[in-house]
Amino acid sequence: MSRDRSASDPGNHLAPPEPEIRRSRIGPAPMVAGIALLALLAAACDTQTPLERLQAQLETYPEYSVVLQDMNEDLFGYSHQYQVVVGAPQAGSDELVYREAVLDWQQVDSGTYERYQPFLGMVVLSKSPGGNVDQDAHPPGYRQVGDERYGQWREDSSGRSFWEFYGQYALLSHIMGGFGRPIYRDDWNGYQDARSRGQTYYGPSAPGGGRTYGTNGSATRQTRPDFFRRQQARQASQSRSFGQRVSSRMAGGMRSFGK
Repeated sequence: MSRDRSASDPGNHLAPPEPEIRRSRIGPAPMVAGIALLALLAAACDTQTPLERLQAQLETYPEYSVVLQDMNEDLFGYSHQYQVVVGAPQAGSDELVYREAVLDWQQVDSGTYERYQPFLGMVVLSKSPGGNVDQDAHPPGYRQVGDERYGQWREDSSGRSFWEFYGQYALLSHIMGGFGRPIYRDDWNGYQDARSRGQTYYGPSAPGGGRTYGTNGSATRQTRPDFFRRQQARQASQSRSFGQRVSSRMAGGMRSFGK
């Protein structure tokens, strides 16, 4: 992937004042035009991470979710890309208008990159309608499960309990990452149990074992193939470089031995 990081590009790491809106609304509420989701302004001496700046900029919104959309490491350093979904109030109604944007790549330090490395495709920052800000990573949509404002528990034909989002919120959860299967009560209980123990929940076990969400999750491999192609290319390049260094040293040793 080619990304020009030259100084002539003022937006090469920070989100533009008006990021592209790929989907304008969810649900029956009328469209709200011209809403600026973010204006990430960082001084040269700013030591905040992009997520910390996002949290400050999103403070006025009653509800939001930030997904780690993509991440990359290369010769220029480390970078993150975030998807932001906000619920904005509309005049004369209690309904929220949901808007979504994928922000420009933003540079992060190695410590931040390592901290969030397991969470690709997961919500890494969110705020509920009650005003609670959650900085713990979790699968998309799990924060809304169990809240009767978003849906209700139902039973399938086998009597297994699963969460059914109301129509407009089913689309909201799809925008944040989608689901290949319903969220069963057992899944949600596992999520709640992990949170109570201060652990990250990566969804139910994938077929054949392993995680469903996160950087090594089966769902993530299906929805973010570009990340894994870059990862394979980087690993192949590192292997070639290592092989070339070994060959060069061996050749040098043979020449010395020949003398």
